[in-house]
Amino acid sequence: KSITVSRPNYAHYTDTSEKLGTHVTRFFQALRQGVIRVETPTHYDLADAARAHRDLEDRRTTGALVLVPRA
Repeated sequence: KSITVSRPNYAHYTDTSEKLGTHVTRFFQALRQGVIRVETPTHYDLADAARAHRDLEDRRTTGALVLVPRA
């Protein structure tokens, strides 16, 4: 199974902060209970951006990729 959580535009479903708060509360409750899980992003040094792109194209990654600039 491939189950994902997408981020709809909640402005289409909520017209008050109270209504939005209900959805946010339910989401974080499910997250804390382990009903849903968010994978830790894979980090690449910015200098390794080409490798990050290759890994993406070759489907060696899942979830978010983060390019990190190093000083």
